Amino acid sequence: MIYMTKSLLFLFLLSSFQIFAQSNAIKGKIIADSLKGYAINIINFTQEIGTTNDDHGFFEIPAVKGDSLVFSSVQYETKSVVVTQDIVSQDIITVILRSGVEQLDQVNMSNVKLSGNLKKDMSMVAITPFVDNQILGLPFSDRPQPTLAERRIMTAKSGIIDRPLNYFSGAIEKLKEIKRIEDLKKIVQEGEHSLHKTFFIDSLKLPEELVTDFMYYCANDVSFKPLLRSPDGLALLEFFEKKIVSYKKHKEIE
Repeated sequence: MIYMTKSLLFLFLLSSFQIFAQSNAIKGKIIADSLKGYAINIINFTQEIGTTNDDHGFFEIPAVKGDSLVFSSVQYETKSVVVTQDIVSQDIITVILRSGVEQLDQVNMSNVKLSGNLKKDMSMVAITPFVDNQILGLPFSDRPQPTLAERRIMTAKSGIIDRPLNYFSGAIEKLKEIKRIEDLKKIVQEGEHSLHKTFFIDSLKLPEELVTDFMYYCANDVSFKPLLRSPDGLALLEFFEKKIVSYKKHKEIE
């Protein structure tokens, strides 16, 4: 009798654990134009874990109520979703992504016929001199202009009335989270362009669709950002070669 009671208790605990584990995963489908063949980076910004979708747009990622999910790729606009109780209770959520490709302004083609000889062609092309604040005698600053997210944070913090309202409503924290996401995406893009893509594909034996995901993995290391800004390219290369080992183990890639 005691053995049977213990067995029933064990089965109950096991089933409860399985139900709890399943409830901590969000399943969904991404809907976007021409999605087939593209892997979207799906990051749980709160838990600092990520995954990608399959060829049909389906994905599954560990998440609980209150977590922030970020959907990022080169082809589509970055989208942030806060996990609510309604999302947790759904079997499959739908995430719609918009194309992030910007249309270029009209380009005027020159009627100058070039010969291919650089010295000769340079004399035929009129070059407009570069004009900046220093040339015009205006105040000059080498400080970078604040990003849109930074300007929004400064606006939310300004004003005697607006600042406490934005603080207690959580608006400032949300703006800070958006800035953290933008900063992370910028670091990932810098990493992707730090070396030619053939290095990651041929030398590191990394599938092309996982290059961006690998950059998010590298961005979790505090030494990654300084290495991107360092003139020592060899140190960055050695960093990638070291990180790819733990990344493939994490992703179970041989």
